[in-house]
Amino acid sequence: MLRGLRQVQLAEAIEVSASAVSQFEAGTASPDPQTLERIALTLGCNPDFFARPMTQHVGDPFFRSRRAATKLERDQARSYALAISEIAMLLEHEVEFPDLVLKPGLARLPEIASSEQIEAEAAGLRAAWGLPGGPIANVVRILESRGAVVVAMGAFEHVDAFSLCADPRPVVVLCSDQGSAARRRFDAAHELAHLVLHDRPAEANKLQEKQAHNFAAAFLMPAEEVDPWLPRRGNQLDLLEDGSAVWGVSMQALLYRAKTIGTIGEDSYQRTMRRMSAAGWRTKEPVEIGPPEVPSLLRIAVDALPEAGSSLSQIAAAFGVPSERLKRMLRLPEEGGQLGQVAYLPRAATA
Repeated sequence: MLRGLRQVQLAEAIEVSASAVSQFEAGTASPDPQTLERIALTLGCNPDFFARPMTQHVGDPFFRSRRAATKLERDQARSYALAISEIAMLLEHEVEFPDLVLKPGLARLPEIASSEQIEAEAAGLRAAWGLPGGPIANVVRILESRGAVVVAMGAFEHVDAFSLCADPRPVVVLCSDQGSAARRRFDAAHELAHLVLHDRPAEANKLQEKQAHNFAAAFLMPAEEVDPWLPRRGNQLDLLEDGSAVWGVSMQALLYRAKTIGTIGEDSYQRTMRRMSAAGWRTKEPVEIGPPEVPSLLRIAVDALPEAGSSLSQIAAAFGVPSERLKRMLRLPEEGGQLGQVAYLPRAATA
């Protein structure tokens, strides 16, 4: 599934029928050794990959509602998140990860929550985590330091950022490489909202999506603190530009926040949006807040493997893929990252 092949395409590549592939996937039939070798070669993994036990407990992903996303794309994205979860679990056998505090139920909402309740829960989470007032320096770092596994993957054209409640750690996949740093930050906060507000995706998730959006906005832009940067009338674009640079969010997010809080009405909101459209700012805003935030938990864990007496090649072998494939899956950057005071220690050193 990670290669995005349909059953018929895989069947053609390994020279069997599509029904045989279906039986392999369902576990009602097993390929012979030669066919297994062809499957592994086609999918870019080792034959041992298919013998791995699946021990994780996982839920359904929190996907955004995008009509362009096909079932194949969503299945491929889910498979990628599951693979990242398993790789992280293998790494955690060797290296100590941050304590997991990011769990469902950290913030609680009734099924139909008021905007005031969402604002209060977002403020409560900031306080519980000891976050200082003002703009949040790095949203991705907050997710990672609270125990989530975060990866950035731009291969899913029609799938936005999503999250998956997996055991032992939730996985957040940020799929906005082509977007701005502001988009990356808001996506991360949106998925944080799902992970703390919702136990599982609802069948019709429009309400959950709205709750997550409003929680993310309140988490990134507390009402009282962001107030000086919110317009009081239409077309205050200079104020929105300044606020975008200060708070690390898009001008459009600030404008919508102003409408939500009530400093402007619908008419002023629409008038300003039309002006931004005329300027071409709906697709590319004039404010550059810096490069997108980059996940670093997995990279730091990989860097700590030699001290733990292990290596990336051993992790790759345990997962069942070549080392180069594993590097591509993890999107390992050239430079390592840091997680503040979080230490990654070999498991042997903590026994």
